[in-house]
Amino acid sequence: MKTSNSPTTVTFTLIVVGMMVAPMLPGAQSAKADLIWTPKADMPTARMAFCTNVVDGKIYAISALQGGTNRLTKVEAYDPATDTWTEKADMPTTRAFLATSVVNGKIYAIGGSTSWGGTELATVEVYDPMSDTWTRKADMPTARDTETSVVNGIIYAIGGYRNGAAISTVEAYDPVTDTWTKKADMPTARTLHATQSVDGKIYVMGGQTMSAFDAFAIVEVYDPETDTWTRKGDMPVPRIFPTSTSVLDNKIYCFGGRATRGGAPLSQVFEYDTVTDTWTEIGRLPVNNGGMGVSTVGRRIYIMGGSSATYPFSSVLSTVWEFIPAPEFDFNEDGVVDAKDASMLVNHWHTDESRFDLAPSPAGDGIVDVQDLVLLSEHLFEDYSGVAHWMLDETEGLTAYDSFGDNDAYVAGDPVWLPDGGQVGGAIQLDGVDDYIGTPFVLNPGAGSFSVFAWVQGGGPGQVVVSQFGGKDWLLIDAAVALMTDLRGNSRVARSLASQAVITDGDWHHVGLTWDGTTRRLYVNDVMVAEDEPLLMPDVTEGLNLGCGANLDPGSFFSGLIDDVRVYNRAVRP
Repeated sequence: MKTSNSPTTVTFTLIVVGMMVAPMLPGAQSAKADLIWTPKADMPTARMAFCTNVVDGKIYAISALQGGTNRLTKVEAYDPATDTWTEKADMPTTRAFLATSVVNGKIYAIGGSTSWGGTELATVEVYDPMSDTWTRKADMPTARDTETSVVNGIIYAIGGYRNGAAISTVEAYDPVTDTWTKKADMPTARTLHATQSVDGKIYVMGGQTMSAFDAFAIVEVYDPETDTWTRKGDMPVPRIFPTSTSVLDNKIYCFGGRATRGGAPLSQVFEYDTVTDTWTEIGRLPVNNGGMGVSTVGRRIYIMGGSSATYPFSSVLSTVWEFIPAPEFDFNEDGVVDAKDASMLVNHWHTDESRFDLAPSPAGDGIVDVQDLVLLSEHLFEDYSGVAHWMLDETEGLTAYDSFGDNDAYVAGDPVWLPDGGQVGGAIQLDGVDDYIGTPFVLNPGAGSFSVFAWVQGGGPGQVVVSQFGGKDWLLIDAAVALMTDLRGNSRVARSLASQAVITDGDWHHVGLTWDGTTRRLYVNDVMVAEDEPLLMPDVTEGLNLGCGANLDPGSFFSGLIDDVRVYNRAVRP
């Protein structure tokens, strides 16, 4: 139960204490390190295409395919506290591709089919973990393979497979009255998809129709309160069978899946922020996997079973992996951990708000307190989402050093270093003829979310602030001397994005471009000045040019000052 916040005076005092503690603590580790996977006790039964649900801190694995076509009714429970498995009462009806959801501590098993491509079922059975017993309930109106999610104690069966076709049917089940109600159809008929409820809404991701085996990336959200659907940002990678998901801090984590029905499994792990409607690739699974079970206990996510094989899935896994997302210290997502983030933490003092419950790392202890503030203080002033940062504070030489890592850049032409002439420390003055800075490869815009920001003074029409060699101009000045970007995919319908913000008036301007997986945004002086939704971004693995165009064309060289260029591996808020 959350409690009231502390007084403002306490908030201020604790922030100051945290800042004072920071220099005395050991060096902080990166909050965006590679994913850490911990192997746990194997499932007693290898399985894929099964369901997992959490009741009282234990994970129940229900049904499955095994060896491609063998269907299981076996139920086994995993206790993360003891890392042990226990066999439970079998499910009465043999079936595969069913869906399960938990209401009031009981697990409802809904629909499914008799076999791969067999007869679809409307069967509903409920399992009571307390008594280890199953009970038959009212059949679903539409027999089918399906996916389910719960909002306010009501189970929603969404889409699925019936009579050889993907369907868009949505039906709601009330466990109290044991009755079903028809709801608004999903806009996109699909099967082998994933559903997840977050903050009173249900997100439906990926899947396929049955007219083609290829997956799609469509995401749609259902609002049970209004019985309406809304399109959201597509998944970065189309996937099916199924896209396994889990929720933590209003973020949906998607693991593995397949690009085609029965095809090779994938390994990418994506984090979807339901608040900002953005996708971020955060790492990879230990092995390529599809059809596994995924559940969350506390702040720990467990990946179970699945298969790394293609159809007919002769190899099925029994492995269990534990994954704990790294604590997020940049609460307001402005790219730096500072007093603003400390203030947000203290404003949740003595609550159980998991987002701010950082310590002991990585899962917290159920309360926001001084331990969490101390851990946050270890990360104060970190720019942990940064890929590269050229401060451009050098006094001489042909190297622009990267303060984030190993992306030191070379200086071409004969620019002038101005140690005291920048907006943030020093700056570099380019002549608009042949001066520029060339970097090693730092980021592929086609790989996922990113941001780039720089301070500039001067410039003229057609001149470029940041480009990618062999690719596109990321930030440049158009004929109307306003900021624009030409970073876009190669489709005929892809266009540049222009703003109305003039940046050549002789003043310093902070310019930026962000891409969150669905939307391009341009910023001037930390205000968004233009946005759109292009189809895709190009894959380019060359270095950046600071102060000239992608092809070093005459007229693209920047004439003026550039300072403090930063590249991030996510869409940050300036």
